Amino acid sequence: MHRPLLTAGAIWRIADLLRGALQPDEYGPVILAFTVLRRMEQARTRSAAGLAGVAQAVDGLATFETLLARLPRSVQFIMTQLDVRALAHRLAQAELLDAVAAHFAALDLAPARYGTEGMARLFEELVHHFTTSRGTGVHYTPPEVTDLMVDLVFATDTVPTRHDLYDPAAGTGALLGRAADRLQTRGTEIRLFGQELGQQYCALCRADLLLRGQSPAQITQGNTLTEDGHGKRHFARMLANPPFGLDWRNIRSAIQAEHARGSAGRFPAGLPRLSDGSMLFMQHLLAKMRSPRHGGSRVGVVTHAGALSGGGAESGESAIRRYLVEHDLIDAIIALPMGMFVNTGIATYVWILDNHKPAARQGKVRLIDASFLWRRAMRSSGEKRREMTPGHLSAIMEACMAGAEMDVVLHEGEDGAAEHWDMLAADAPQERVPCHDPDTPFDGGDGIDWPSASRRMGFSRIVAGRDFLYRSLVVERPVYDDAPTRTVFLTDMAQDPHAWFASMIRPHDAEARLDMTRAQVGCAISFPRYFHRPAPHRPVEEIVRDLHHSMDRLAALMPDMTGKKQAE
Repeated sequence: MHRPLLTAGAIWRIADLLRGALQPDEYGPVILAFTVLRRMEQARTRSAAGLAGVAQAVDGLATFETLLARLPRSVQFIMTQLDVRALAHRLAQAELLDAVAAHFAALDLAPARYGTEGMARLFEELVHHFTTSRGTGVHYTPPEVTDLMVDLVFATDTVPTRHDLYDPAAGTGALLGRAADRLQTRGTEIRLFGQELGQQYCALCRADLLLRGQSPAQITQGNTLTEDGHGKRHFARMLANPPFGLDWRNIRSAIQAEHARGSAGRFPAGLPRLSDGSMLFMQHLLAKMRSPRHGGSRVGVVTHAGALSGGGAESGESAIRRYLVEHDLIDAIIALPMGMFVNTGIATYVWILDNHKPAARQGKVRLIDASFLWRRAMRSSGEKRREMTPGHLSAIMEACMAGAEMDVVLHEGEDGAAEHWDMLAADAPQERVPCHDPDTPFDGGDGIDWPSASRRMGFSRIVAGRDFLYRSLVVERPVYDDAPTRTVFLTDMAQDPHAWFASMIRPHDAEARLDMTRAQVGCAISFPRYFHRPAPHRPVEEIVRDLHHSMDRLAALMPDMTGKKQAE
């Protein structure tokens, strides 16, 4: 009889035995390390006592130390990063080491039952169990966001290819691992590379690569922003979900020194505010791109809204965006639904960067507002309340690859989620478009009419990159008893500053002066500018009903007013 495959939950049940001997945040390193050890001993061609020998030994700790000493150097390094020796000593003191070893020795993780892909997925589930049980979401990218980035970054591949894939903020390797699984189904050979600051997370990422049959050394440990662990290597494909709100003041001197190197360094465009270094990771990714003459690179990176429009014209964020626009490096930006991430509920965006865009897309940026494409999450976790389906991802891909701007006709459910929708060209009439959901009832007529609850709105827009640039102008007005007052105005780049001043300011203030020495060019990407969605008007009957209700409540708060007026 064929036994069912193990689940991460079944393996994790050993945590019940660890209570009291270890702290809850130490369960994960023990469980993950012993899982790796069990897999490795079953994958070896020569049999050895392994964990069963530890469980049966008179001195289990000494036997365990011998087992570790015989491991390959790369695996020993992973065990050191997970601090397994110290944990084993504590388990031995609590007289639990033999029981833990026996538990894992009884698990069947043999390659015959779990192929490389299956084992990697099981380990990924265990890692996710570990990170969520600790109440962190720092290194967790929603799987559907990973799928979307993979599809967009590899969209230009027309046949199965071979690529090296790099993540500069690898965390536990969940993003890289899921990307590898998705690409493998398409016949794409992939080698994974990355860097991670946290020792424990780096160990888990290396263990994942080990179980995938790849070299753990392809994941380096250290701060990517101060020391590039893959300094001489460039990549054609990269993915990243760098930490939001990363304070970098403790490494300020190193970052400023590299910025001072200009184009010879990794941060030539500018430096963001000290409280948020996420755009430093974006510049690092640019530095890791292959040159266009060698095929170029495509990059998928997750950011928050501040990366699009945070900071004024003089800010580092604006300078970085301007660099991206002037070098034509932005292919697309996708606005994701709110509430998608475990560790934050703020608005998030996926950027697709490309330094080798085809002629038809050069100088242009595709903006896609997918904030309405969501359903309520089957299981909420932290800040995550919503998720995206394969149908949502397909709609984004279709809009991203289309040659024209697209609209959608959307019908929302009671909770505001997209129940069904359909896409049409932005300049197409609405009345003869079939519905995405074939079960939706329609009214009669010569054409096909949408349900009355549906509404049409913009989905994708193709914008010239230079349209994101603006000019910051300072108008100064003398004040006789104090310093002059200065007012900042933002104008379109197409507007001549002197002509603007002559028509907009001079006729109304003869003493005002345009200070062109303070003029600056800024860059901001505003989704509302291209996807303005006014709230639908409330029915008059509903407004009148609410007004009467408010008046009744107000009257109830002043019970003496009627009697007072009668007395007067």
